[in-house]
Amino acid sequence: MSQLDLQKLAYEARDHVVVEHEDGIAWLRINRPEKRNAISVGMAIRLRDVLAELEVDDSCGVVVITGTGDSFHSGMDLKGYFRATDGLSHEARRQISEINNDWQWRRIISYMKPTIAMVNGYCFGGGLNPACACDLAVAADTAIFGVSEINWGIIPAGNVLKLLES
Repeated sequence: MSQLDLQKLAYEARDHVVVEHEDGIAWLRINRPEKRNAISVGMAIRLRDVLAELEVDDSCGVVVITGTGDSFHSGMDLKGYFRATDGLSHEARRQISEINNDWQWRRIISYMKPTIAMVNGYCFGGGLNPACACDLAVAADTAIFGVSEINWGIIPAGNVLKLLES
């Protein structure tokens, strides 16, 4: 990927982010169970855009974020996120990083509507960011949390470490 086409990437990920409305609740489902809901570049863009749309949608009173299959969100897809950005310019990589930080942390932590993380199954690495940023996180008995970044020599996000400590 030599040039950044955000619209195309978001379009390609449209089926990996599903929103269903029910009685004022917007159910935002990360829908990539074959990859344990690992986030690609296109999914990060799509999640940012969907959250922005729901925030101004009067039919939505609360946003519930969950995952399909046996995972909530297993972090960033090593191939579909990190390797996909290898050939990009520094500015393009910074832009993608900003998009990802926006949906996973900044937007959710200051969201104008209540947000709930419904954690089912695996919640690893970057998956902890939205779970910690939501107003409320509810974990299934089968939920498994982990800071898998340490296996790659990466320090987990500072905000997550602070919240896990408390």
